[in-house]
Amino acid sequence: MALVAIYTVGRLNQPFDHPASRELFEVGYEVFRQATKSGQLIEAFSSDGVPFPEEAIKGDGFPILTLTVWKSLQSLYRFTYSGKHMQALRDRSKWMEPYKEKHLSYGQRS
Repeated sequence: MALVAIYTVGRLNQPFDHPASRELFEVGYEVFRQATKSGQLIEAFSSDGVPFPEEAIKGDGFPILTLTVWKSLQSLYRFTYSGKHMQALRDRSKWMEPYKEKHLSYGQRS
């Protein structure tokens, strides 16, 4: 059985203790709860103990990351573009710096 892992890196607009950033983490907690309830999430890791890529460290914003492992690409896609996560994607400009260049939305590796 192939699993799908996704590693996301972003930059906060504000420091970690700023009210806007705290709102992101509150929303993130609800998104994680929904992911756990889906039965499709295998594991999730936060930035604690996970090294940041060199390009994530450079710049003005405050880097954050997640690493999640899913049962399938389809389950990752369904979760990403529905429910609380979809709403968070719509609201991300309140919390995160925009991408300066185009990035893939998701990827698959067997």
